[in-house]
Parts: sequence; C-alpha cells; structure tokens
Amino acid sequence: MRISTLGGAIARIQVPDRNGRLANVVHGAAPDCGIHLQPAPGRALHRLPWHAVPLVEDASVGLRLVSPGPQAVVATYVLDEASGLSLHCQAPAAAPATLCLRTVFNMAGEGDVFGQLLTVGAARIVPAGEHEQDVAGTRWDFLAPRPLAELPGQGRYLQGKDQRAGLSLQLLDPASGRLLAVATDAASLRLGLGDPATGLCCEPVLAAAGGSISLRFSAQG
Repeated sequence: MRISTLGGAIARIQVPDRNGRLANVVHGAAPDCGIHLQPAPGRALHRLPWHAVPLVEDASVGLRLVSPGPQAVVATYVLDEASGLSLHCQAPAAAPATLCLRTVFNMAGEGDVFGQLLTVGAARIVPAGEHEQDVAGTRWDFLAPRPLAELPGQGRYLQGKDQRAGLSLQLLDPASGRLLAVATDAASLRLGLGDPATGLCCEPVLAAAGGSISLRFSAQG
C-alpha cells in the first residue's frame, strides 16, 4: 500500500488474485484523486502537500496526515492484519462543509472495467443533472451485482441511516477473483466511470465533523 502526502490520496494498493498474483488495483494518478474539502474556496487540498506522521501498533500500521493551513483536516489511515484499510477523516472547524475521498479502482489492475461487477446497497440516487429518485427497477439499480458497462453515468447514491452501518459497495473482477468491499458512514457515494473507462471513480461524501471509510480486499475462488 502507498499513501501520497499530496492530497492524502491512496496512490497504490497491491492485491493478490485467487492464484496469489499481485496487481495494483488503484489508479492513483487519475485526475483529482485525494481528499477534498467542499466548499473550499482557495483550498484545493487534494493538490497540496500534507504533513505525515507514521503510526505503528501491535497488529496494524498507519499514517496520520494533516492538511496545510490554519483550519487543518486530519486524516488517519490504518492497515490491519486482515487486509483492511480504514480512513477516519475530520475537519472540526470546517462545518457545514463536507469531506470526500476520491479513488479510482480497477480490480483487474489494468484494462477496461466494463466486465467487473458492481453492487451498491443504496436505494436512492441523485443522477448528475437530475432530481433524487428511487433506484429500484431503473438503470441505476445495482442492488444486485451488474456489470460496470451498465452504469449509465455519474450519480450520487444516497445512504440511509441503516445502510451506513453495513456494507455500502462491492466491486468484483470475475476473471481474477479480486473483490473490494466498502463500508462507510458517509451520507452518499458518488460513482461513475473514468474516461477512458479504466476505473470506477468512487467518492464517499463524509460530514466535516468526522466520518470513516473501510476498504476490505479478498479473492474469490
């Protein structure tokens, strides 16, 4: 795993497939990856260097990042012994702003992502340029796994209070067996394909007062 001090972005995560072959599943060089504070006039945090302090505990390692400026955002990444990466992010002086972490995933490691299977637990969505609506029975319905090729565009999936306590998203590459499971207390998830479609853009939107994201990786047989 590699975390960049530039914007607190996830730059690299090596994940084994069902046969133990490693691949980097994060496109850290994709545009605007990193931690964003919104609205933040004049403070594009994902484009600024953050101060980093390593953390080491008995069964985990991590990194605490502090953004520049008088109203600092604090982001703490922890990698545990069970291949789980968690992020807790807080900007106590920034309310009513929001925080989001933009990451681009490709569970195959390279190539397009059209055949990878997406599952999203949210029942409502705000598609880009449209009003809030139910996902059930629409082209935005990913309550059951569907290929990323069928994702119709950019949208913000809304998480209810019950959903925030459970699994928010899964992304599976059937060819390699690599599986990403995302759990977060974010109020919403912005999702969409990159251009070109070499990754799924994922942005959990957290309250500035504090929020957490958990990424867990495994390989299906």
